[in-house]
Order: sequence, then C-alpha cells, then structure tokens
Amino acid sequence: MASALPKTMKAWVVVKNGPATSANLALQSTRPPPTAPTGSNILVKVTHAALNPADIHFINVLPTWLPFRRVATPGLDFAGSVVALGPAVPAETNLKVGTTVCGALAVAQVFFGAGSLAEYVVVPASLVAVKPERFTNAQAAGLMGIAGQTASLMVQHAALKAGQRVLINGASGGVGSVLVQIVKGLGVKVYAVCSGANEEMVRRLGADEVIDYKAHDPVETFLAEKFKDEPFDIIFDCAGGDGLYTQSPSYLKPGCKFITIVGGPSQGVIPFIKHKLRPVFLGGTPRPFHLLGLSPAGNFARQAAKYVEEGLIKEAPIDSEYSLEEVVQAYERVASKRAKGKVIIKVAEE
Repeated sequence: MASALPKTMKAWVVVKNGPATSANLALQSTRPPPTAPTGSNILVKVTHAALNPADIHFINVLPTWLPFRRVATPGLDFAGSVVALGPAVPAETNLKVGTTVCGALAVAQVFFGAGSLAEYVVVPASLVAVKPERFTNAQAAGLMGIAGQTASLMVQHAALKAGQRVLINGASGGVGSVLVQIVKGLGVKVYAVCSGANEEMVRRLGADEVIDYKAHDPVETFLAEKFKDEPFDIIFDCAGGDGLYTQSPSYLKPGCKFITIVGGPSQGVIPFIKHKLRPVFLGGTPRPFHLLGLSPAGNFARQAAKYVEEGLIKEAPIDSEYSLEEVVQAYERVASKRAKGKVIIKVAEE
C-alpha cells in the first residue's frame, strides 16, 4: 500500500545556466510531488542526496530554455524509502513500501529535469540497490551513487589480479576513496596520489604508500624517478592531468592500462582523439588509454553493495553534510575540489 503524499514538496530548480550559485539555483517549497509510479518504477521519499561534479556541469550547460527544463531539478545520487511501487515492479527485486534503497538516477532522467534534490523522486526499480545495513542513508547515498558505481566500473574494466601494483591518482576524492578500498581488498598493492593533508584517511582506507603531489611537483617527474625500475601494472586516474598519461611509459609497464574517468572541458572528446586514436608513430603515447564514462545502472549499485557485504568496502567517507537549504554552499565545496569523500545533502530524517 502506498504512503499518502503531501500536496506540495521542496525541490531545488535551475533558474538560469551558469555556476551552481544562488543566482542560478532556487529552492521551491510548492513543487507538486510526482504522480503514482507506473510500470516498473518506484516512488522514493528521499532522505539524502550526494553531490557530484557532473551536477555542476549539467547546471551549467543543459539549456534552461528547453520547455522540459524550465523548472529542472538537479542531482543524481540518492537514498530514501520506497513509498509506492508501479504495478510491473518485478517480484524478484524484493522491494516493498518501506524498503530503504539507494543509487543514482539515469542521466536522461536528470536531463529531463527530475533530479534527486527533491523530497520525492520516481526512479526505475532496476536502478536501485537495497541499502546495506551497516551504513546510514547518508553514507549509502554517497557510496551506491556515482562514486561507488564508477569505482565498480573501473575495477571491472581493469580485471585486477592479486599481487599487482596499482597507482590511484585522486585517491581522497569521492571515487578514489572507494576505489582504494576495493583494490586493496582484492589483494593489490595500492600507491595513492593525493594531498599530504589527506594521507591519514587514505592510509586508513588501505593505501600502502601515499604520494603527496604538492610535495612532489610535478608528480610525473617524481614517479618516473622512483618507479622506473618497478613500474605499475595499472594506473587509475580519478583527478585528471594530461602529463600523468603522456609520461606514463616511465612508470607503467608496456601493454598495461591507463584508466581515467576525467574527460576535461571537452567532456572526453579531446583526450579520446589525442590519446586513444592517435598512433604512436604520430606522437601517441605507447600505453593503452581507456576513458570510462559511467551510465548509472542498478547492477553497478548492487556490485558496490556486494563489495560491502564481502568486506572490501569498510567505509563510506563523507566530507561534509549540509541541509536541503544549504545546497549552494554544498556545491561550492564540491567545486573547490578539496572534499575528502562525498558531500551530502540531508533532505529529510531517516
């Protein structure tokens, strides 16, 4: 039986394209809640949302003049409780009213303006995972959303083997902090690149050695000297930096993968052409370049939950938590690129 819905709800909307500031975002308290879910969709009462750099990009570039984006709500990650189920939700999902779920909305859904920074959201049942018991809703929103799903995608793509040596650039961020734990749990030796201020956290998550990029600038030169005789088996790049790839032959084994999730201002077009398509004889770097882009999916959310159950993910690092009214300040924290883990929005009580 579905829970009764209020006549109105609070939701953030994009009023103008540009940075995620108070000039371009507004909190509305009289938005109509979604209608009853149809098909295999579920209606979720959101308790927490986690912010991502992708949110800022969408706010900046997705046109507000489009009819369906004149009151568009941003946000991808969420956690909350099921309040209604569509008639075609598969029984094998084991979802029912009251189940606490988490995940990330499909990009197309956010494009059409139905993001997670709202009190209620409709989402396909296939996109969610049941919240692991050991984590709070706030932690689950960050872990099972874009960060945990992206880390799961990277690990899947790498096909890691126990005993390998891996470099993780951006190890203290939302994706990196999850990736460190999974990779270490798989029996791989982890070398983490981050600020020295974050060393304690990254070591706690499982890093065997931490490289302070501020103390070793440029870090590529340091890596080339220190690891020329013991190069890495895989490099995961969660922070960006063209030089990290172009100089990788000095510290990455021949034929071994450089995997990045950072597309830069061109959203991956320039790196793909420059590093993926350009052959070595025309100046290309002689190491396999892989630029991954996540399409949020329930299987990745559930894989992250499985890593929790297996003990590979022990923490869901949270940088800070803000109220629903403080979304602009929260986006400022994300934009600063200094967050240690995820930035969380508390939408409602659990």
